[in-house]
Amino acid sequence: MLRTFVLPWLTAVACLILLLVPQIASQDVLFPGATSYAFYAHSVSSNARIVTATGAKARQIKLCLLDRRGESAYYPDAAQAFEQAKRYGMKPAFCEQAGDVINYYGFSEELGDGVLLDGHRVNLHIAVRAEGACIGTPLIFGGY
Repeated sequence: MLRTFVLPWLTAVACLILLLVPQIASQDVLFPGATSYAFYAHSVSSNARIVTATGAKARQIKLCLLDRRGESAYYPDAAQAFEQAKRYGMKPAFCEQAGDVINYYGFSEELGDGVLLDGHRVNLHIAVRAEGACIGTPLIFGGY
């Protein structure tokens, strides 16, 4: 009797664990090697809850945010941010300047649908200023 109830239940739990472990283990940050990260939860707009992390803690914090909608990373050298965009095959959409920040917007097939911005489908955003650059998906929120 015990065998007919416990064994199927234990088998189901074991299967669930085997399915979830590889997915959790593969949840690394999208932009490796950054100095700091910001994760966006609840929304893909400026209403998102922003959780920040240093490079060392970023992966752990990302795993804990189940309602994550995006992320960004800061690099002290703008070339590093553009290298990340190149790694994702970013197709440029448009750029704009706001004060001392130049914003580059584009789309990568690897990063999902993105958002509609000025008539363009965008899921990669790079903000560059003299002291470095930030790259984010779908956009960078919280200012840079």
